[in-house]
Amino acid sequence: MRMNDFEISMPEAPSGMDPVEWQARLELAACYRMVDLYGWTSVVYNHISLRIPGTDEFLINPFGVRYDEMRASDLIRIDINGNAKSHSDWKVNAAGFVIHAAIHQARSDLHCVMHTHEPISQAMCALDAKVIPVTQEGCQFYQRVGYHDFEGIVLDGSEGPKLVKAMGQENHTLVLKNHGLLTAGASAAWAFVRHQAFIRNADVQLKAMAAGNLNLIPEHIMIHTRAQFEGGAAQANAKVRHPEWPALMRLVDQKDPTWKL
Repeated sequence: MRMNDFEISMPEAPSGMDPVEWQARLELAACYRMVDLYGWTSVVYNHISLRIPGTDEFLINPFGVRYDEMRASDLIRIDINGNAKSHSDWKVNAAGFVIHAAIHQARSDLHCVMHTHEPISQAMCALDAKVIPVTQEGCQFYQRVGYHDFEGIVLDGSEGPKLVKAMGQENHTLVLKNHGLLTAGASAAWAFVRHQAFIRNADVQLKAMAAGNLNLIPEHIMIHTRAQFEGGAAQANAKVRHPEWPALMRLVDQKDPTWKL
């Protein structure tokens, strides 16, 4: 998605910075502001990472900065081993690095990885049940969700292979049992809209399960609907693939344009 698709003024890359990295920084900073807008934050915890195109390095949040104050220049560039490649007075959340590095290293197609402790998805993660697509948007997750059992705070690399196994080669979403939600995609837009769709489906599933019997969607309809989302038919006639993304970017820019600094 090009920056001019957002219909807002974007600053030029700072002197000495590759414009490709700067665009990635803008994309990720906006994503942090959107997560704050939806109330999915845990003050300074959790993390969203974005690979810098053409590299094996990615951007991640400085540990201690709130999502509502995140700026493009605040993000820390790190390599797959966790070594900082840009200057910052802040450190990187160790648990964030371990989780994100494992996924980035195993799946070259997943450039953005988003992890939150949002309460609706956490409720789904605490339930001894699978994710069931019960909404139109929820069909995106049919056969695209992996599950990983809770083993404590992820502070070393021992869980990395298990996370990778749970993600597999087809999944883009992980239910971290008794922990939280992880979604990923080829861009921040993909990871964000999947997060949004998962939370909506989880909210409906939990409420419907409490109210009575679920009205299950036939498998062939779920597969058909999933293909409509993955192939782009669901956004037919839209100017961009995910029209909600530039719409939300305009909203966060109207609220506080400092994310572009």
